Amino acid sequence: MSDAPKHKKTGPKSKASDRKKPRYKKPKNDKPRTPYGNRRERLPRELDIIHEDADILVINKPSGIVSAMPKPGGRPTIYEMVKDYARAKGGRKARAFVVHRLDLDASGLLVFAKHKAALDWLKDDLRARRIERLYVALVEGTFEGGPGATGTVQSLLREEQGGSVVSVPDQNFLGSKGDANEARHAVTHYKVLGDSNIRSLVQLKLETGRKHQIRVHMADMGHPLVGDQRYGSGPSKLKRLALHASDLSFRHPGTGQHVSFHCPAPSAFYDAVCMDTPEVTTPGTDEIKAPPKRPLPEQRTTAIDETEAGWDSVSDWYGDYQASSKSDHFSEVIIPGAIGMLNLKTGERVLDIACGEGRIAAAMTDLGAQVSGVDASPGLIQAAQARKLPRSQFTVGDARQLGNLPEEFTAEPYNAASCVMALMNINPISDVLEGASRLLKPGGRFVAVILHPSFRSPGISSWGWEGSKASKQKQYRRVDSYLSSKTEPIIMNPGEVASGKKPVQTFTHHRPLESYVKAFAAAGLLLDDLEEWPSRRKSEPGPRADEENRARREFPMFMCIRATKS
Repeated sequence: MSDAPKHKKTGPKSKASDRKKPRYKKPKNDKPRTPYGNRRERLPRELDIIHEDADILVINKPSGIVSAMPKPGGRPTIYEMVKDYARAKGGRKARAFVVHRLDLDASGLLVFAKHKAALDWLKDDLRARRIERLYVALVEGTFEGGPGATGTVQSLLREEQGGSVVSVPDQNFLGSKGDANEARHAVTHYKVLGDSNIRSLVQLKLETGRKHQIRVHMADMGHPLVGDQRYGSGPSKLKRLALHASDLSFRHPGTGQHVSFHCPAPSAFYDAVCMDTPEVTTPGTDEIKAPPKRPLPEQRTTAIDETEAGWDSVSDWYGDYQASSKSDHFSEVIIPGAIGMLNLKTGERVLDIACGEGRIAAAMTDLGAQVSGVDASPGLIQAAQARKLPRSQFTVGDARQLGNLPEEFTAEPYNAASCVMALMNINPISDVLEGASRLLKPGGRFVAVILHPSFRSPGISSWGWEGSKASKQKQYRRVDSYLSSKTEPIIMNPGEVASGKKPVQTFTHHRPLESYVKAFAAAGLLLDDLEEWPSRRKSEPGPRADEENRARREFPMFMCIRATKS
């Protein structure tokens, strides 16, 4: 991405008289401060923006500025500046949300969400460690092996009174329940990029994200960060801590695409070890597509009855359901998640198995893919064809008999295949996986999304409560059986049935996770990734709401499996 445009800066123009209004409003508490020695702390005059779209804002935070404060009214923060910028650009209703933070004295990439759905998406990925962050640090001393040397540091970190963090012996570790005084496991990976006679430039990747983790681990190795007077280094000509967040990679909350941003450390870091400073790189405009505006249903299925090959009997109801607001699971979780796991490239051919009315196919064609969709329901295929999606074709067919598809569907192998919210409704799945494997190119990807078999199988798992007082109750997930396979009838419209309407019934097949793994392996599809996604719905305010929201985030609703054809 070396040909990507340089990052831009926003703020006052060169002549104050040319400005009609400022890009952001300075907060009232933006005054010189001296919380640490004689250093004066003040917000910069302008935001250094790396990337901005409808969902996210990625900036380069300068050193010496707080990312965000838990309570307003403290030190000036970059978050305050981002909020002011957002409101100046989008009006008083525009918002910004903190996703993660950097140390006060560190600089580098920070991402902010521009709406609540994007925040929930990024927070879930951060908690699941799907967001990758790389740092560059200038440290004291040299490493055995020199440039190219790699290693891993791990210890138990505990925050002491006064804010310093220390490593504690393993035998003193009693586990952590969230108390700041308790030790927590921390893992840091490093690679030496270059060195001089007295200093080294290292790249660091965090497997965990503890306070001051990099600084403590490097100091433990005898290589404190340059300028880190708290953990063993003296004053530096850099007049700052030599730590910079240089790389940020994550799945875009609007499209699910994997995006990466790079902002090199200050040139002084590289000059210290006689290295050239890399250039800034950002995704090109063709790499972040517009978010799909087509919400998908809460549950999608194909042939569900042992004696029935399709869903045609409920296709009219299904089409109405797709257009309703009840499909938030698909629009907020399943679509972007599946697209991210597929990692589609423009022009790739994708086989969408149990494609339904073409919702996931629409998201794929938005990204430039060529999609062939198959579903056993003529009604749903007719609805998919009515979309008139570019680079797409749809046909009626049994997912268990993919070899019988028309010649134009089987003449050329596919780069990828998907089966979204359908495998748990098809029996046997071995026929589906073997048929898909035969149609994939070597190295082709297969992505399947299902209800989580451990926690969300209908009829054998449910919510329960422990405790007598509502405000102190704990919610748990009850699982009545797991290893036994089972077929369960599902009423798709329970709310309407309660109002006297006719039930829409289908069936789902519960299988333990090992059944899926073995079926994939037997078909020559080797698992290379697995993700578990919680629901992002929120409870209405009430004494149980916080506990319901906590439990909903802890017990995943969906599981996404990705495999590669061997």
